[in-house]
Amino acid sequence: MYLKSVEQPHHLGYAILAILAIYLVAYIVYQRCLHPLAQYPGPFWASVTDVWQVFEFLSLKQPYRLTDLHEHYGPVVRYGPDKISITHESAVQAIYQKSSKALPKTEFYDAFGGAHPNVFGTRDESHHSLRRRHMSHAFSMANIKQMEQYIDENLSILMQKISEEATAERTFDLKKFLHYYVIDVLGDLAFSKSFDLQITNDTSRVPPVKEHTLLASATGAWPALLQSLKWLLPRLPIPAVQGLVNGRRDCAELASRSVQRRLQELQTSQDQKEVSLPQRKDLLTSLILAKHPDTGKHLSQTDLETEAFGFIIAGTHTTSASTTLLFYNLLHNPESMKQCISELDANLPPLGVDEAAYPVTDIESSLPYLRNCVKENFRITPVFTMPLARRITAPEGLTIEGHHFEKGTSIAVCNHAFHHAPAVWGTDHNTFDPSRWERPETADRSRLLMHFGLGGRQCIGKTMATTNIYKVMSSLLSQFEFKLAEEAEALRAQQGGFKGVLPPLISVGVSDLETPLMVTAKLGLKK
Repeated sequence: MYLKSVEQPHHLGYAILAILAIYLVAYIVYQRCLHPLAQYPGPFWASVTDVWQVFEFLSLKQPYRLTDLHEHYGPVVRYGPDKISITHESAVQAIYQKSSKALPKTEFYDAFGGAHPNVFGTRDESHHSLRRRHMSHAFSMANIKQMEQYIDENLSILMQKISEEATAERTFDLKKFLHYYVIDVLGDLAFSKSFDLQITNDTSRVPPVKEHTLLASATGAWPALLQSLKWLLPRLPIPAVQGLVNGRRDCAELASRSVQRRLQELQTSQDQKEVSLPQRKDLLTSLILAKHPDTGKHLSQTDLETEAFGFIIAGTHTTSASTTLLFYNLLHNPESMKQCISELDANLPPLGVDEAAYPVTDIESSLPYLRNCVKENFRITPVFTMPLARRITAPEGLTIEGHHFEKGTSIAVCNHAFHHAPAVWGTDHNTFDPSRWERPETADRSRLLMHFGLGGRQCIGKTMATTNIYKVMSSLLSQFEFKLAEEAEALRAQQGGFKGVLPPLISVGVSDLETPLMVTAKLGLKK
């Protein structure tokens, strides 16, 4: 009797293990053979668990690996149990340029918001539409032109710093200079206060945007456990994990401090009515003053902090990375650089003594080749690289190029993979070639570029980001002659000018140049 009582727990344990084994085998067989997406190729582990995609993000190579998978498997790849990545040209319009209500954002975006979803992360289309109306004027070209002086003030500091390096004939990291400049501009345009990184060179002032974005991308890739991960990760005593968690917290605290300071400044201004001072324009103030069209209510402080958090995340890393990569592509393609400079010389006068930058109006109308370079940079090295996943909600599903995807499928176009699809862009898709946009068959495809997203959920800050890039490029190229540092130039020459070779890239969901961009500069290119 005693022996039987001892054996029973063993038998129970074996039975539980057997049941689990049977369940696991059945689950794998279903996912690989019977699931509606089983017909589409992709990595084995991707088809059975979202953990595969988590590790792809943590590797910092997610969009480039996905591009490789498309090269191996074709235009349709299964990259998760319910996830499809597609690079067919017609997929762009079918997924992103139709009603957002029919193809809403997936749970992936829940990982990107703060206390409340911001305009980027919200999956509620009515909430998104209302918040976008609140913000649309602030991000309009007309409003940006009214704030252009603050861009110029920060550009003046940047140009002075580069002048010092040029005078001393020192090699410097242009990537770092551009990053600090963009952060300072964001502070001025969003919060009426520069972060003063260019002046202080204080690295502690750099918002840890990359840490937040990597944490959000990795946890958002595993939506079934997202809420559990939000609770668990802050409690894990692992330095790398704590670095990501602290990065998100620091960004949120920075947003909160910025909102509180601006609210206090506006309140003080209202209290001192006898002092008539012009109100400083910035993005946050536009939101503070905005009212609900039906109720007349203002946004709560929590909502303001949520959107301020979004300003910091979306307005720093992406613009600085895009500008850095444009410089990289031009420096590694000297003929394109020379053509940009020749166009500047021919079409714009030298900057005056008191001018830090050209007005954006002059740049728009005078520099078509620079516009093509910017466009080609967005194509070959798009910065916003996370798959823009949408959930199919129509009962009939969605059909693209003969492929039928059932209701409930998560479907996405990864812009890096799409921008390097040979069937769309040709076999030279890895080559930086601004002249491709002068060819009619390619020029028409500019509407398909997805560097800022597309459709109703396109990045609201697109105009502000491109304005900043145009002003930086035109002003710096007019005043300085940039060259790669000797070691980088020797490598460029050795590898045949890097034709058809992409820059070394990493991605936290947003791409960036993996290395510093070491350059030299000479003064007085235009006199």
